Amino acid sequence: MEGKTGLREKIILGVLVLLLIVGGVWRAVDSLTPGPEITLNDSDQVQGPSVEEEAEMISVHLVGAVENPGVYEMPAGSRVYELLEMAGGFMDEADREILNQARPIYDGEQVHVPQVGEEQKSSASGGTTLININQASASELTALPGIGDVRAGQIVDHRESHGFFTAKDEIMDVSGIGEATFNNFADMITIY
Repeated sequence: MEGKTGLREKIILGVLVLLLIVGGVWRAVDSLTPGPEITLNDSDQVQGPSVEEEAEMISVHLVGAVENPGVYEMPAGSRVYELLEMAGGFMDEADREILNQARPIYDGEQVHVPQVGEEQKSSASGGTTLININQASASELTALPGIGDVRAGQIVDHRESHGFFTAKDEIMDVSGIGEATFNNFADMITIY
């Protein structure tokens, strides 16, 4: 008689099946009914930074042989090629080889795209050409008073390992360039 199930086992089995059915129905109904509505006061709302707050914007003045020269708002850290794309690109007479399109641009900078054969921009005071310490080669940097071959190489190395100078006086971060040396050539250099 071991093969026969008793009344007690049938009742227990029936109760278990009934509990499973009731539990499944209860979960289905519970998931369909909305929970209590939670309202937040303005002070309770979590506000993350907006897109405008995340990206710092800079202003850059693009001039020269470009399709649409003017002042452009760009995210900080943008590069010259991105500025050129915004401005519609080069004009046919632009000297495309003289401009480093991969360099970062800075707030307040003027980027000049020269025409083929055009001389480099000179300063308004005295007509001498300013040396861009972010772009000049070591041999060009030796034109600065107090800067020899070794120091010029250190400037280039510093620029390559730490990034572009964002202010002229940051050149004093290069070992061996103090305030006196900087003052001797401060009006001869630019970072733009």
